[in-house]
Amino acid sequence: MKKVLFATTALVATAGVASADVTVSGYAEMGLAGGDMMETQFIQDIDVTFSLSGTTDNGLTFGASVDLDEAADDVGALDNTMQNDFHHGGVAVFISGNFGTVTMGDTDGALDWALTEAGNVGNPGTLRDDETTHGGYLGSYGDGSSDGQILRYDYSFGDFAFAISMEQDTVGGAGNGVVDAGDTNGNMALGLRYSTSAGGVDLSLGLGYQSTDFGTANDQSIIGASVVASFAGGFSAGIQYSDWSDVGGVAGADNSHLGIGVGYSMDAISLHANYGEYDSGASGFGLAAAYDLGGGAGLHLGYGSTDGGADTWSFGLAMSF
Repeated sequence: MKKVLFATTALVATAGVASADVTVSGYAEMGLAGGDMMETQFIQDIDVTFSLSGTTDNGLTFGASVDLDEAADDVGALDNTMQNDFHHGGVAVFISGNFGTVTMGDTDGALDWALTEAGNVGNPGTLRDDETTHGGYLGSYGDGSSDGQILRYDYSFGDFAFAISMEQDTVGGAGNGVVDAGDTNGNMALGLRYSTSAGGVDLSLGLGYQSTDFGTANDQSIIGASVVASFAGGFSAGIQYSDWSDVGGVAGADNSHLGIGVGYSMDAISLHANYGEYDSGASGFGLAAAYDLGGGAGLHLGYGSTDGGADTWSFGLAMSF
């Protein structure tokens, strides 16, 4: 589910460093899930994330984060020791200063960084992400086409921010951990954000481009844009659009996607709905509702429906720590 995690912080003294912040956050959930082609069943999950940060003598901020759930999944899926030595899923490292921020690891590419997905507009989250796993939803772009390790630089000035990113190419496809020395520019992306307020409405705009080399005569290219508006009274709405050319490096394999999302929050109640469709014909919608019990706990209900496909639902208690 999409979580807002509350954290416990410890100060750790180390040699040569005055202090470092180690933040531990996590979540747990339990409930029921069901839908077409599956029996109603119990579901439960737990995850822990460590976030580490520090500051150099000249004011640079550095840090790292480790999602134990994703990192454990990645280690179990490794197929050679080189990938085990050099990179893991669920791990990202950064350094930041007046020059901007450089992040390396399991992080968003510049296009995904710039755009807001429709399913994230006012979404309180669900236990099984039913609202963001239907056939019309698009939650990521060209990231992960190679080894999944991304180097991104981003910088903000006033209401603007921009980013550039690269995901290195690998020999023989994703996951084998071998860098293709002949072509290390497997995935390049650019992104731009702009935030402003007009007439009491907060606007957030995103624009980005991404090119991916699949080792064919054609590079896949993606251009996308998103607009999110937040109104007084707890209402928000957003739209995202992306156009894909030569999908998978196949000439003429073009597609596009449109997503719309709305959210509403009042006191302890949060509601969300989204709809998405591809030019190729796939479409679907998702619904989410939550009631905040306080202290990091809440009741969550989710539903997802794919046109011509399966419907899913989940309900239960989510706990953030």
